[in-house]
Amino acid sequence: MGLCAGVLVAGSAWGQPSFNVNQSYSVGLAIPDNDPTGLAVTESFSAPGIFSISQLTVSLNITGGANGDFYAYLQHGSGVSVLLNRVGRDSGNSIGYANPGMNVTFDDTAVNGDIHTYQLTLNPGVSQLTGTWQPDGRTIDPSLSLTSSPRTAPLSGFNGLDPNGNWTLFVADLDPGGIGTLQSFSLDVTGIPEPRTIWLLALGGISLVVGRGLAIRLNKATSVK
Repeated sequence: MGLCAGVLVAGSAWGQPSFNVNQSYSVGLAIPDNDPTGLAVTESFSAPGIFSISQLTVSLNITGGANGDFYAYLQHGSGVSVLLNRVGRDSGNSIGYANPGMNVTFDDTAVNGDIHTYQLTLNPGVSQLTGTWQPDGRTIDPSLSLTSSPRTAPLSGFNGLDPNGNWTLFVADLDPGGIGTLQSFSLDVTGIPEPRTIWLLALGGISLVVGRGLAIRLNKATSVK
């Protein structure tokens, strides 16, 4: 079940307004160990005031397992973003990072950088990884994924799409040893309001300006008397 919150955001008095809507989903399901069929969870996102995504961030909470085993992507409509692709896997490390799970946020502009190489920025030891990271983005076969592999599937691939409807999160554990659990995930969408909403906001702004002008004129007339 999702929990949803929406906020109206405006960059300037006359700029185009935008809405921000966050929806969280509790899952609590085990990710099959060493099984490419994985776990697919489909949830509905509802933001009636938004018709076009301008920015998306995603939070993901996995407990247990080994992070280097996981492959995960998010899909909605024609958009796909690869969140994880055997993080830490490289020519000198075929199994990736061994940290047990993560409670992270994915953001294309995260200053921590690429999650695939998170131990170059932060080594959490034997702890669950936290923080805000750029998605892995590597669409290559997980058995071939390397640090040098092209990153072609960021979250910006969803920009311009209508966020409403079904979103699917797929997570697979591709190496034996340890079972991870997908605890939850969330979508944080900033987008452009539908035209009718923009018109109503503009009308409200005009009414406010007219109302203020009328009040000023009435105050002046009263002061003259």
